[in-house]
Amino acid sequence: MRPRTIKYYIREALRSLIVNRLMSAASIFAVASSISIVAIFYIIGANVEYNIRHLEETVGLVVFIDDNVGAMGIERLEDRINAITHVDSARFVSREEALESFRDWIDDDALLYGLTLDNPFPNAFEIEVTDLAFQGDVVRALENLRPYGIDRIRQDEDIAGMLTTLSTVVQITSASLVLMLGLISIIIITNTIRITVNARQTEINIMKYVGATDWFIRWPFVIEGMLIGLIGGAIPATIIWLVYGRIVGAVGAIPQLPFLSFLPEDDIFMYVLPLALILGTVIGLLGSSWSVKKHLKV
Repeated sequence: MRPRTIKYYIREALRSLIVNRLMSAASIFAVASSISIVAIFYIIGANVEYNIRHLEETVGLVVFIDDNVGAMGIERLEDRINAITHVDSARFVSREEALESFRDWIDDDALLYGLTLDNPFPNAFEIEVTDLAFQGDVVRALENLRPYGIDRIRQDEDIAGMLTTLSTVVQITSASLVLMLGLISIIIITNTIRITVNARQTEINIMKYVGATDWFIRWPFVIEGMLIGLIGGAIPATIIWLVYGRIVGAVGAIPQLPFLSFLPEDDIFMYVLPLALILGTVIGLLGSSWSVKKHLKV
């Protein structure tokens, strides 16, 4: 394709945007509205997933070690635990460290004095798994290590199962909503750009009669649709960039919601911007291509 031809396509697309500015504005508004909904659901889903991952970090396994196991035995046990598939880390917590943590938590000098004389806390390992879905497999592997000095295993099985189920539901729901709203957006942009094509049907027919090829006629409309989609995607991305931080600050200031945490503004914008621009451009491309197709049959 020659540079002069490309310049012609771009010039015609820009001319059409200006001449048909009302219909172009309606198309941009339709794309911006649809992508805004997609972006909002994406942000909600991403933050829910972020909070679930944060909760997962607080749900782990604790393996208590038999009092008769010495330092060498603890080292060998640690190696065996770390060798288990899906174990992310195993941190040794000595009985002295456990007592010190309890000392920071409770304020009772008499009780603390008695515990210092006879420390009831056993040595232990705090274990993090790579994914809560594999916690059951890790527990079964740990049960096989009991002969090497494991006294008992504490696990938050109910919480782990709940978080795993919730994470799966959020992922499926978010993906379904994004797909559904994306299809709705394509339908909207197809119908709105069809108005522009209908208004220029006579012009298209004349170009066909004088020998213009289908793609020569189609390219200005395709570029116009892509520009509409690009602008329509940039608008919600910019709005989100301006208001997300303020909304997060306002929600975070609510005393009743101290447990909520949110993705940083830069992380959200890093994903929302390309998502909005690419989705808007694809929607405009598909919508304009489908809209002009039937008018080329003269």
